Amino acid sequence: MDLKSSVGDVHAFWNTEACGTHFITDFRDEKEFFEKFREHRYRTEWHIPKLVPFAEAAGKDLLEIGVGNGADGAMFALSGARYTGVDLTEAALEATRRHFAVLGLDGRFQKENAERLSFPDSSFDLVYSHGVLHHTPDTRVAIDEVY
Repeated sequence: MDLKSSVGDVHAFWNTEACGTHFITDFRDEKEFFEKFREHRYRTEWHIPKLVPFAEAAGKDLLEIGVGNGADGAMFALSGARYTGVDLTEAALEATRRHFAVLGLDGRFQKENAERLSFPDSSFDLVYSHGVLHHTPDTRVAIDEVY
């Protein structure tokens, strides 16, 4: 029995909502939703702000693969990174666009497959991905593509 998923399977699973949306149920507006989302993310995944050097991205071109609700991307952009976020799903890209809009942040958002990115080599100073690449059908190909 072959349990390997396809890119289409991955898209179908993750495109139902931006990752983590269901954890935030009580909010007045989008701004409060995203504030609560960031608070929840960094409370439950406390290691991210301790380990990810958001401030060191200032003035750098940064690519995030797998944007979720845009929390980490917003932290990079708030620190002064020139942000590009890519995701396989429309749901995550739209959530991240809205997150950046309510914070007044600039960024680029593109639908991409991590196994075959459309950017020329050496387009970014930093590439960041948290909890994403292991979901792609061929993780080794995605890691090679990042490299």
